[in-house]
Amino acid sequence: MTRSDRIEELVGEADAIEERLRAWQESAVPPDVAELREGAREYQGWYARALKVVPEEHLDEFRDMYEGGSFITRIRGFLADPLARNDFYDPELVDNPFAPDKFRYPFESTFRDNLTRQRAVLVMSLESQAGPVLVLDELTELFGRLPDFLHVLDAAGNSNVPIPELTNEADLQVLVHALLRMHYDDVRAEDYVSQQAGASSRVDFLLRQSGVMVETKMTRPTLTDKRVGEELLIDWGRYQRHPDCRAIFALVYNPGRFIINPAGLAGDLSQVEREPVTRAIVVR
Repeated sequence: MTRSDRIEELVGEADAIEERLRAWQESAVPPDVAELREGAREYQGWYARALKVVPEEHLDEFRDMYEGGSFITRIRGFLADPLARNDFYDPELVDNPFAPDKFRYPFESTFRDNLTRQRAVLVMSLESQAGPVLVLDELTELFGRLPDFLHVLDAAGNSNVPIPELTNEADLQVLVHALLRMHYDDVRAEDYVSQQAGASSRVDFLLRQSGVMVETKMTRPTLTDKRVGEELLIDWGRYQRHPDCRAIFALVYNPGRFIINPAGLAGDLSQVEREPVTRAIVVR
């Protein structure tokens, strides 16, 4: 399941949770203790999973909608005692808009309004991720077909179309650059990242419009699973400081089959829980 799928699932679950908990204060028959516990547990499980996909810059806001504070009651206060009565409630003032609610923690103001804001954070996160994730999907499909592309050229035999000779990583980068130019308008080669400890690093390519960084690796006898993974993680730690970095894509070209577990390497390096989203594929 992709990060976008998780967010969409969470948004849908929030709707169901809201309707379930609304009934606690609106129903003529008060919920029993078991229902209160199960409903609270359902929201808290939802909240724990949502924290894993909320962008870091929105985490404090998202948590505040749950935790509240000394003078502001939010979702946690509502869940602690949703049926607590307001000592100042007067049923004779029921038509007065300024009269106190009969519940100490009204559903609308302490739960629904805050859940609505949490849901809005998730939707904004979904929209902000849509562009980079879509580009990662495009790159995965494009470079997943690289062996077919090379095979067609090789099978052409004595035609006038030159066959790329990929003998090292520099050759691979030239081919990747050309393919990227066919699909994207703004491709920046060897874009520099801010300095660390007096030295700067550079990413192979930056797709400026989507904020996707593209890195290439070509395996060799001394560059196998563990070494490739270590090098990519070190590079990615630097790339995250680039102001335009929203996602990172790694193409690992493995014609000599020096990668023992391609699926495992790609899975370990691909994540969608936090920005920048990362994706790695191994082709040969």
